[in-house]
Amino acid sequence: MFSFSIATTPALFTKFFAAVDREATLAAIPSDTRRVLFVDTPSTPELAETVKALVELGVEVHVRDHHRGEGRNPEAAEAVEAVLGGNARIVDRKTSPGCAVLVELGEFTGEGTVIVADPDLDGLTASMKAAGVSYEGLEQDAEIFDVRPKQSAETLTPLGWTVVRALSTLPSFNPQRPEIAENAKAELFQSFVKAASGDAEARAGLEAKVAAYEAGVAEAKRLAEGITSPCAQVSFVDTCGAPRHDLNTLTQAMEATGCKVTVVRKDAGPIAAAHRVQYSLAVVRKHQEEIDLRNLVPEGSESSPKAGIISNTSFLLHCSEKVWEEVILPALRVRFG
Repeated sequence: MFSFSIATTPALFTKFFAAVDREATLAAIPSDTRRVLFVDTPSTPELAETVKALVELGVEVHVRDHHRGEGRNPEAAEAVEAVLGGNARIVDRKTSPGCAVLVELGEFTGEGTVIVADPDLDGLTASMKAAGVSYEGLEQDAEIFDVRPKQSAETLTPLGWTVVRALSTLPSFNPQRPEIAENAKAELFQSFVKAASGDAEARAGLEAKVAAYEAGVAEAKRLAEGITSPCAQVSFVDTCGAPRHDLNTLTQAMEATGCKVTVVRKDAGPIAAAHRVQYSLAVVRKHQEEIDLRNLVPEGSESSPKAGIISNTSFLLHCSEKVWEEVILPALRVRFG
């Protein structure tokens, strides 16, 4: 979790996967808070419990989100709606590709208001708009920020294209020292807010990071030369030990093979921290309706870094090398032949 103010509104950026996330959020929200907006926060049992706890304290709570039907607990959205009624607007990505359209400009400002958002650019832009900060093209950028392969100079505004490239230069998340990555992202998010507000110095700082991005693109192209296919419809690349690279460029190269699923072997990430190596699977966007990666996981399996598998959405899955070799790869071969 990290936090800073957007204009005059305090904003917290976090996820709701475990009890510790709920507890940390409740502790971070000031006791005199009268209204809280949760935006771009996927419904999970922990989010539902957080919302319930705030309502019981007399806080006016709103949820605006576009993750309906996703995750391992799709019923959690109904739990949130049962508590909030009309204050919950939870739709799917087809209805709202970006969350910025779910709020009005300046809708959540004023003393006693707090915004809680997912720590990505979609969550940030929605928070900015809710707090009264915007720029020309913000909503269009928000629709693209969640779709990595579509991010380009042609699809994003100049400011949006600058920030996605700058974001790729941040340090990888290390569960042992989460503050390093979180502080770096917080600083970048604040620079983006300032740049969107017309701060030339903040804009220049973002652009300075682009040089590092360009180096990452070159490394991604080098890694792409090693793409292989462990089974039909699957593209695989090993990035362990490689210098920082641009994941968007690498993903585009993998998808260009015509695959339906991409797999990246890496030495960074929550599972890598516990098991040294992490395999990250993603379904190519145009095949997401036909492929559910959760079906590769035995029913009842624990989803956690310690268990060596994280499977919270239909189109993303992360696992350890042992789980990859013993469970996921065999299941992919059965699925695709």
